Amino acid sequence: MSKSLFFIILFATLIIQGCSNSRPALPGLPSVESKVKLKTAWRAGVDSGFGESSERFNLVAEDGSLFFVTKKGTIYELGQKNGKKKGSFSTSYKPSAGVTRHGDVLYFGTYEAQFVAVSLASQSVLWEKVLSSEVLSEASYAAGKLAIQTSDGWLSVLDAETGDILWRTKEDLPSLTVRGTSAPIIADGKVVAGFADGKLKAFSLQGGDLLWSYDVGKPEGRYEIERLSDIDGRLVVKNGVVYAVAYNGTLAALSIESGRPLWQRSIPSSVGVAVRGELLVAVDMKSKVIALNAKNGTEVWENANLVDRDLITPEFFQDYVAVMDRGGYVHLLDLITGEVVVHKVADNDVPSGSRMVANDKRLFILTPNSNVTALSY
Repeated sequence: MSKSLFFIILFATLIIQGCSNSRPALPGLPSVESKVKLKTAWRAGVDSGFGESSERFNLVAEDGSLFFVTKKGTIYELGQKNGKKKGSFSTSYKPSAGVTRHGDVLYFGTYEAQFVAVSLASQSVLWEKVLSSEVLSEASYAAGKLAIQTSDGWLSVLDAETGDILWRTKEDLPSLTVRGTSAPIIADGKVVAGFADGKLKAFSLQGGDLLWSYDVGKPEGRYEIERLSDIDGRLVVKNGVVYAVAYNGTLAALSIESGRPLWQRSIPSSVGVAVRGELLVAVDMKSKVIALNAKNGTEVWENANLVDRDLITPEFFQDYVAVMDRGGYVHLLDLITGEVVVHKVADNDVPSGSRMVANDKRLFILTPNSNVTALSY
C-alpha cells in the first residue's frame, strides 16, 4: 500500500468514527426466547440531545433523582420513579461532556475549555474556570476537590468551592490519538488517570506528587494508527483495585496502593468495564461480551452473538448485565452463562454511545435523541 493511500484510508476511518450515519447497517438480531419481560417504565423528553456519538454525557442517579445536562446547556433533575421534572434551568454554555454532582452543585465542561459550577437551588452559575483545552469527560469529586482532564493531556485538580487550580500535570500526547479522554477517579487519597499514551498514573490528591505509573497500553507497530494506545474507557476502582483498558488491546487490574499489576488480558476495547463482586464484564472492539473473574482475570464466559452491533459500556442491572447497541436495543445477559435472555428497543434509531445507569429496580438510559428512558422488569 502506498503511503498516500494509507493516509486517505486513515482519514476516512477517523471521520467514520465520529459520524454514526456513515456506519454500515447493523447485522440482524440473534433469535432469543425471552425469559424476562423487560418493559418501558417511562420515557421523558428533554430540550435537546447529548452531544457527539460517544459516551461523554452521563446520568447521575442519586437521592431518588437523575441529574444531567444537555448539549444546549440545560440542567435537569428528573424523578427516578416516574421521570417527572423536579427542576431545570438553562445556561448559555455548550457542554462537551456530562456532569459531576456534589450536593446542590453540578459541574460540567465545554468545548471552549470552560469548566463550570452551577447551583440547582438558586439556578445560577457559581463559578467558571477556563482550562487549557476542551473537556471530553466528566470530572471526579472528593474531599472538596475536583479532578478533570482536558484533551491536550493536562490533568488538573481544582478547589470545588472556588474553581481555583490547586495543582496540575501534563502527559505528552502521541502524534495520533483517539478523540476523547477517560474520566479520572479520586479514591484512597489518590487521583488515578489514564492518558492517550497508554499510561495509567496515580497522583497524591493533596499535592499532585506522582505515586506510580504503569503502561497499560504500549504503542506497537509501524504506522501511527497501529500504535494507538489511548485509555479512553472509563476507569473502575473496586476493593483497592483499579481496572483499565487500552485501545490497543490490554485490560489490566492493578493495586491502587502500589500500581502493581495483579493480572492483565489481551482484550482490545474503547469502552469501559463493569465490575460487581468477583465478576468483571468487558466489551471488545468487535462487540463480543466477555466475563472475567475480577480477582485473577480468568474467563467465566463469552458471548459473540452481538458482534458488530457497536455495544457500549456494560452496566449491571439487578440479576443481569445490560448492554446497548447502535440500533437502540438493550440486551440483558445472564450473569452465570452469558446467554442473552431478552432484547428490548429502548429508543429507535439511536446512535451508539448512549449512557446507562441502574438502581435496584430500573435501568436508566440517556440517548442522543433528546430522551431519557427507564426500563424495568
